[in-house]
Amino acid sequence: MTSPADLSHAVLVRVAEFLRTLPADQLAALTDGSARLQLAATGATSDRPARPSAAPKSRGTAKAAPAPTVEPEKVRADLAAIDDRAAAGRYLDDLRLTVPQLKALAKNLGIAVPSRATKADVRRDIVQWTVGRRLDSSAISRPAPARG
Repeated sequence: MTSPADLSHAVLVRVAEFLRTLPADQLAALTDGSARLQLAATGATSDRPARPSAAPKSRGTAKAAPAPTVEPEKVRADLAAIDDRAAAGRYLDDLRLTVPQLKALAKNLGIAVPSRATKADVRRDIVQWTVGRRLDSSAISRPAPARG
């Protein structure tokens, strides 16, 4: 994939996946021109931005950084707007939640996960029950093409 047309197509697909995750107010701001998308170099050559390295741990009673918090209803709405399992998985990854936080999110979304579930298991279950089932249902209920 080295032709400009192929590269442009790949970029547009990624931008579309990103735009699907934005809330309505941010999409409106992009539409009316009060916000804009900006290209930022990550310094990494992979398809994912480089993550900053963790600060060295000190000995003693240092407290961990506060865990990121998410609003289950916002996550539910964001996932409802995503029409692709891979994009939904990336959305959850970008939240950078721990296993206990992911399990709590799943519980708040009404998704039962086994107590010994790994992070990948919980992520997969959330994607399947929020996006996957909707896509499967849509595909099944779609009328068959007319034969002619």
